Amino acid sequence: MEDISALRGALATWDRIGDLCALLALLGVILVALAQSTSQFGWRPAWLRRFPEPRVAGAIGAVLLIAALAGEILAARSSRNINERLATALNARVATADEDAKAAGKEAAELRLQLARLKWRVISPEQQTTLVNWLKKTPKGPVLILYRHDDEPQSFATQIRDALKAAGFDPKLEQSPAALNTSGMFLLVEDLEHPPAHAVPIQGAFREIHVDLDGQQDAKHVPDGTSVVILVGSRRL
Repeated sequence: MEDISALRGALATWDRIGDLCALLALLGVILVALAQSTSQFGWRPAWLRRFPEPRVAGAIGAVLLIAALAGEILAARSSRNINERLATALNARVATADEDAKAAGKEAAELRLQLARLKWRVISPEQQTTLVNWLKKTPKGPVLILYRHDDEPQSFATQIRDALKAAGFDPKLEQSPAALNTSGMFLLVEDLEHPPAHAVPIQGAFREIHVDLDGQQDAKHVPDGTSVVILVGSRRL
């Protein structure tokens, strides 16, 4: 990538050369005009009398005019070329900045994802108190907690077991392949039309602490019609 500062400096130089050529062209026009007036009318200003003949001043003016015009053409062409190079360099810099911004955005998204994965679900003491207050006077029954074989789901399943125990239940905790490819949490019953008496209160209590237990009918993993299974999958991102 070309140096933009150097290109801007070169452009300014050629602009100054173009201005100088314009002045020289004006001087050449003046000399040619004076030489012609002298030839026609015989009048010469004092500074022009140092030239032997008017035609010498005219010749010098013509040379200056030709050189100045050539210089202006060269300056204009060079300025145009530098402007094109400058535009190309600026576009390249913008493209590079866009690519860097996209890369930075992708890296930030990956970091946010990693951070989200590091945030473990937790039942706070206040949330456990809410669960206990909601469930201590509700019907009791068998509860099986199945969790995915991973540290975070196991930790959260253990907290659920402890909260249910504090509310008067006798929950069982097991690692299960049923939760292997599952994200989120589910409340499983054998028959959704006739759930156990403690199923709906458990679902409502967890809703109070903003934990959704999606109700599902699953005769395969629910031991019997009196049991509730809480399936703990990975944390939803």
